[in-house]
Amino acid sequence: MENIQAVISQQAGKITCNFEQVEAALNERMHEFDGAVFTEESKALAKKIVAGLRSEQKKFAENLKEEKKKYMAPWDSFEARAKVLIAKYDEPVNSINGQVKEMEEKRINEKRKQISQIYLEVTGGTDVDNYISFERIYNPKWENATYKERDIRKDIVSAAAAVNQAVTTIRMMNSESEDKAIEVYKNNLDLAEAITYINQFEQQKRDIIAREEEMHRKEEEARVRREEREKLEAEQKARAAVEEERRRAEEALEAERRRAEEERIAAVEQAKTVAAQEVIDGLIPDQDEEANLYEYRVSLSEDGKRKFEMYMDSVGIEWEMI
Repeated sequence: MENIQAVISQQAGKITCNFEQVEAALNERMHEFDGAVFTEESKALAKKIVAGLRSEQKKFAENLKEEKKKYMAPWDSFEARAKVLIAKYDEPVNSINGQVKEMEEKRINEKRKQISQIYLEVTGGTDVDNYISFERIYNPKWENATYKERDIRKDIVSAAAAVNQAVTTIRMMNSESEDKAIEVYKNNLDLAEAITYINQFEQQKRDIIAREEEMHRKEEEARVRREEREKLEAEQKARAAVEEERRRAEEALEAERRRAEEERIAAVEQAKTVAAQEVIDGLIPDQDEEANLYEYRVSLSEDGKRKFEMYMDSVGIEWEMI
């Protein structure tokens, strides 16, 4: 079938308008209104002028629109027929493209099976599947017809090696958070982020240990201070007890001394009393002897007089003051 290409051509149409004449007339009329001042008396004239100008403007615009419609009428008819012919190209295009699409889908499905088989061959006997799925490392460019099997295998081997290396690196950090870090790596395949997670965990762990050690240090210091305080209090109590015992002993000794002193004084007083009584008894006159009258002149103080009289009374001497 002969290949016929559509060719569109046109002859320039001619549209005329007395632009220069209209523009000159407008400029002349505009010049008439330069510096014009309208008053209340000329307001009606001003409105009439404005109405006239707007009427001319409207007629010009309507004339332009009508002439454009007439000018475009042949083009509108031509364009409608051209679009019908353009649409006809879609019929063979869609038919052929559908077959091409089916063939491409079949090729891609076969390529995907091939890629899956390569993945199994590369990762078989390893634990890569424990950390990353086939879908995570799948690259759509592998489906391209120009992407060779050896290149796909190379990419999968490289991806598996990267996973193994990342997991080994995480394990070698010997962190309690390695399982969580591996989960972080599995989420985005970013080893740096997993390492950052471990570093943050270890820093938090160090901070916690430091706080606990500081707390234990303060508790130990408090315990030592408490024990020292209790020891000091015990020593003070012991000294107080010794002092109390000494004080009580001194008080008991002082009481004993006072008691002995009191007994001594009492004994002395008793001895004095007994001796005095013996003296007094020795001075008491014998009542059986004959009594005689004796006169004495004695010089005494008032107190001596009182005591002298008491003595004479005590020994049974009869006396009278003359």
